[in-house]
Amino acid sequence: MHNHENGPELLSSKEALHLAKWDESRLEELLSSMHGSELGELLLACRKDSERHTLIEFIPDEMLGEVLLELPEGMQEDLLADYKAGEVEEFVAHLDSDDAADILQAVDKEVADEVIEHLDPAERREIEQLMTHDDETAGGLMQAELFKVRDNWSVEKVLQVLRRFGREIENLNYVYVVDDDDRLVGVMSLHEMLFAEPDVIVSGVAKTDFPRALAGQDQEDVAHIFEKYDVLALPVVDEQGVLVGRITADDVIDVIQEEATEDMYRLAALSDQDDLSEPVGITARRRGVWLAVNLLTAIAASVVIAQFEATIAQVVALAVLMPIVASMGGIAGTQTLTVIVRGIALGRITFANARRTLIKEVSVGMVSGITFAVVIGTIASFWFPDLGLRLGWIIAVAMMINLFAAALAGSLIPLTLQRLNIDPALASGTILTTVTDVVGFFSFLGLATLFLI
Repeated sequence: MHNHENGPELLSSKEALHLAKWDESRLEELLSSMHGSELGELLLACRKDSERHTLIEFIPDEMLGEVLLELPEGMQEDLLADYKAGEVEEFVAHLDSDDAADILQAVDKEVADEVIEHLDPAERREIEQLMTHDDETAGGLMQAELFKVRDNWSVEKVLQVLRRFGREIENLNYVYVVDDDDRLVGVMSLHEMLFAEPDVIVSGVAKTDFPRALAGQDQEDVAHIFEKYDVLALPVVDEQGVLVGRITADDVIDVIQEEATEDMYRLAALSDQDDLSEPVGITARRRGVWLAVNLLTAIAASVVIAQFEATIAQVVALAVLMPIVASMGGIAGTQTLTVIVRGIALGRITFANARRTLIKEVSVGMVSGITFAVVIGTIASFWFPDLGLRLGWIIAVAMMINLFAAALAGSLIPLTLQRLNIDPALASGTILTTVTDVVGFFSFLGLATLFLI
């Protein structure tokens, strides 16, 4: 066993598999003392699914659902494919409603239907409602377990009911106040409730302006609400204002990580589903789509170069230097693009307020353009003395033009895509590469044709 970040000693997958053969009781004891996330890491470290199945046999039922949810979706589905309805039912019984719904969406539909049939009517209604929502909406994130009270109750009555039923609810931070039609009236923190006078009616204490999410609202918007208002849990309502669930902060942390990963993948022209645990064929097909798009943009740049074939044939130095102009534009554009896309993702930059950012990024592009134009112009003059200063100032001007275009394109492309309701992270990189390549080659070879031939 080895130490893990100065915490308690944890098993490695190799050690766990060895114990599975030689000391089963010791393995069961060790696994039951580990946290769900640590068990997830242990399964992830196994080389193949057969090893994971071996270790899963020793994980207690009350922890198994939580452990499976720690795994990537592809691996999770592969492992769950071998479970019968009765087995799924055993570990789903120990999960919160939102986690139970996630597990049931990952298993075969026949198995899920059979498990749902055996649930208590109240639980069945909760989970069926959760499963109707898209995974990436507030409804897909929420859990049905919450503590709600009527708006005409006194604080004393709420505390009595809370003592009786509240311990069944995990992460209980807020009391939700509803009217007779279950519409959300306000929210009261446990802190506020504990220090309120016992005979006060809760509708007079609850915050009526407490933030809330609509069941159909995108998970990215939900993450922004948590970030903006610093709440620990968020009530979810339907179109009529009826309280249908709550989203806890631990689920939003997962969303923030997911959204950041998605943006990072998309900037690299990868699918947000490009999972390390997926088969080679599926990953290759997804990436191949974007490589095909990139091939078309590369052909567009090559078509521009082909227009100046005669010029390049007469001045071979141009073939040596032209990749520098395009490459510098590409890097400068990507820097601007990353700043803008991240600003859009965080809600700090919109089409309406982007003028200041646009001016700044274009100004940075101009300063960089002038600086590196002087550097590359000087280098080119000494590198090819036969052409001297003429070649030097041509590449310097081309560099300035391309870095200016890169900054402008890196800012405008994602903002325009956002305005058109297209994900800026998904398409910006490909368009930007085309712009910087075409402008770079055209400006450099065009100036060379005019002044060197």
